[in-house]
Amino acid sequence: MIGDIFMGKCRTGRSILAGLGALYQLSVIKRCFTIWLGFQVILWVVFAISYIINKDAWVNVIEVNSATAAVGGWWSTLLFIIGSNLIICILITVGNLFVRFKVITPGLLILVAQGIMIGWLAGANCFEVPFINVTAANMQYLRIGLWETTAYSLVCGVTLTKSLLISETFPPKKWSQTRKLKDIKLSITEIIILLISSIMLIVAAIIETYSIIG
Repeated sequence: MIGDIFMGKCRTGRSILAGLGALYQLSVIKRCFTIWLGFQVILWVVFAISYIINKDAWVNVIEVNSATAAVGGWWSTLLFIIGSNLIICILITVGNLFVRFKVITPGLLILVAQGIMIGWLAGANCFEVPFINVTAANMQYLRIGLWETTAYSLVCGVTLTKSLLISETFPPKKWSQTRKLKDIKLSITEIIILLISSIMLIVAAIIETYSIIG
């Protein structure tokens, strides 16, 4: 029985790795869409689990003035939101560019961690300004969070194949491929996708700032 379970886990692990490996064979647009879809699945599955576990967090929620989430004035709040999202994008980019172990990069793991964290916090209603109900939370996600998380996914999709150091094992015994920053080239499509992700972050930050301060 234990052996069957172990073998089943091994097969599942190999299937996941094979699926991740297929990402590197896709065009950048298909890769970005696939990563975005996977991220959304992780986020919503974790949200559902967290919601079921933390149902009490959605009962008799006390209304909190949204202005309490402000960081100073309008511009400082806007810049804080943009900066926070930019840090996540930079971490994903650096993680992808730095190293890849077979088909997994630190940037990809950071994106997955974001999906889990956002889904769990949302399901537990653990925000500085908690939502009155699930409908309000979902509407806010569609207005702001969806665009922010889409930007994360687009950045990850573009930079995933640009790793400077690539190893077929973890920990690395040797590097099967090494590159320098000057060797990394962005296609026109990749540049456009990165520009779109930047616009998404800025627009989402503006909407969020207005929702907080007005």
